[in-house]
Amino acid sequence: MTSGPAQGRKGHNRKKDREAMKKYWKSLFAGGAVALAGRLYAGMDDKVAAILFSFALYMVCLFGLDLFTGKIGFITDRVKPVWWYAAVFLGNFAGAAAVAFLCIAADPGLVAAASAMIDAKLAVPWWSLFFRGLLCGILMYAAVVSWKKSGNPLGIFLCIPMFILSGFEHSIADISYLCMGLRFDFLPALLLIALGNAAGSILVHVTRNGILKV
Repeated sequence: MTSGPAQGRKGHNRKKDREAMKKYWKSLFAGGAVALAGRLYAGMDDKVAAILFSFALYMVCLFGLDLFTGKIGFITDRVKPVWWYAAVFLGNFAGAAAVAFLCIAADPGLVAAASAMIDAKLAVPWWSLFFRGLLCGILMYAAVVSWKKSGNPLGIFLCIPMFILSGFEHSIADISYLCMGLRFDFLPALLLIALGNAAGSILVHVTRNGILKV
């Protein structure tokens, strides 16, 4: 017969496992939401898709999902360990990839459109990709903080079209294009963009808390 303390430990472990799975699902669904928005962008007029792409971040904020580009700026607060942000990125990758493959199963013609998008990105110098990622990170941070402070989605629906129409790079969206286009040669550039996203978001967060104090 199991003793009371042993049962308590098992119950505590099961609770921790459930919490870990919940957090992983939150990153999976966030990546999937971005990939759905990416599907729109790969097959629509840029200006219309830029507005509709805001749907992804709105869903992320509304349901409290974990999106790498929305979380990484807060890494300097040291509330969560560094590995947690890496886990969120991997969860986003898995979720975006799953939805991307479903999209090309539904519309095989999407492969050519997404591959052409990757070709255009690879034609850009590596440092430009990094700085495009950095500028996107700044806007993503601004969108998330505006939501956190006010609960108003206006910042989301301004910042997301701004980064898309400016040609800035969002690493999780780029995962969906990579998978839709079956262009895994884009992986090194993707990691560079992710570093740019992180740098931009962290830069604004540190400036906001350490200098502006707002």
